[in-house]
Amino acid sequence: MLGGLKKMFGAIKAGLGMKKSGDNGKHCPAGKSLTKSIQINEGLLRQVFKDCADVKTKKIAIPRMNNRRALVLYTEGLVSADNLTRDIISPLLAESEHNRQVEDVIQLIAVGQTSSYFYLEDFTSDILRGKIAIIVDGSSKAVIIDIKKWPGRSVEEPLQERLIRGPREGFTEVIQVNRGLVRRRLPDPNLKVFNLKIGQRTSTEVSMLYIEDVCNLDTVQEVKERLEAIDIDGILDSGVIAELISERTISPFPLHLSTERPDKVVGGLLQGKVVILTDGSPFALVLPSVATDWFQTPEDYYMHPLFATIGRVLRLLGILAVTTLTAVYTAIIMYHYEMIPSNIIFFIAQSREGVPFSPLTEALLLEFAAELMREASIRLPGPVSPTLSIVGALILGQAVVSANLVSPVLLIIVATTFLAGSVIPNYEASLAVRYLRFPMLLAAGFL
Repeated sequence: MLGGLKKMFGAIKAGLGMKKSGDNGKHCPAGKSLTKSIQINEGLLRQVFKDCADVKTKKIAIPRMNNRRALVLYTEGLVSADNLTRDIISPLLAESEHNRQVEDVIQLIAVGQTSSYFYLEDFTSDILRGKIAIIVDGSSKAVIIDIKKWPGRSVEEPLQERLIRGPREGFTEVIQVNRGLVRRRLPDPNLKVFNLKIGQRTSTEVSMLYIEDVCNLDTVQEVKERLEAIDIDGILDSGVIAELISERTISPFPLHLSTERPDKVVGGLLQGKVVILTDGSPFALVLPSVATDWFQTPEDYYMHPLFATIGRVLRLLGILAVTTLTAVYTAIIMYHYEMIPSNIIFFIAQSREGVPFSPLTEALLLEFAAELMREASIRLPGPVSPTLSIVGALILGQAVVSANLVSPVLLIIVATTFLAGSVIPNYEASLAVRYLRFPMLLAAGFL
């Protein structure tokens, strides 16, 4: 009985032309097709794009089609005005020297990729993505031409992953440019690209890249299924995809690498990993990742093996320092001070004379202040950030020591952990490692 009710409700929905709110044609009359009357088609399009001031229309008459009227639709800001005039409008308005007539507008356009649609819901979203639609009087189809010019910044050096030696190119917010940067470095036909659109409203283009004869195809299939299973209104950045396809665990450590560097992406592909590019985001996801990926940089591959190894060891020591140095100092001062040589313990005791806080409270306050300073330096404008660092590190540090609120030894240790947390190349892993020192510090003070 329940199955029969479902079928009945489905038939009612089909008869009324109802559509899911997440479909691309959610603002279109469901299943509405174009007619051969340009006035009716124009009215339907005005209904679809009501209050969309950036969607422009242009009416022209095409001489080589017996002066039939045509309607050109495009989205302002996503289409170059010069390209529109030179490649679309001018060929349509040109007259033939031999008075030869044509029946299809596609024969007059010799630029871009063209396609034809008969239903409104099939091409309205294309117009909003930067494509041009041409509807001719007497024809019940819309010709869609792809000559879009996305607004965006040019290819430049990434700010977060600068190298001394290596390529200076970084990803941009345009996925077509990012795919080209990867393909130029890896012109291998075994490099496969799987495209899909995610987001019921944003319909964001996402690309999954992998090398077919290198990558584990089971991993490829798993990532593809997780991408296709995403059901959300919009994707604003690749970080949203990373959260939606990751396993729900309590571990704060990332299961993927996020990078702006095409050479790092190509390195991951050559290692058999899967890469996800998202339109509108300059960050690519390389997955799966392991712990050793957190302290590797592309520069390691461009340097002498000895220096690359030393750099990786220093980063590993930095991870150990940022998680344990303050906690070990606090535990020794509070419970195991006999481990410290006598001359050093007397110096530490003298430096702590007059400090009103316990070692644990003192360490927590300093670590909290260090995180506040780091967060403020990130969020403030560029010209102000160096000033804050000078004020926080020099003036404030000297003031709290002079006021006997903290001991100089602990201040040096906290500053060392602050520097150690900055040597981790991966930002997500750096966050997890830095914040891990707080539970370690509490464990040292109470356990």
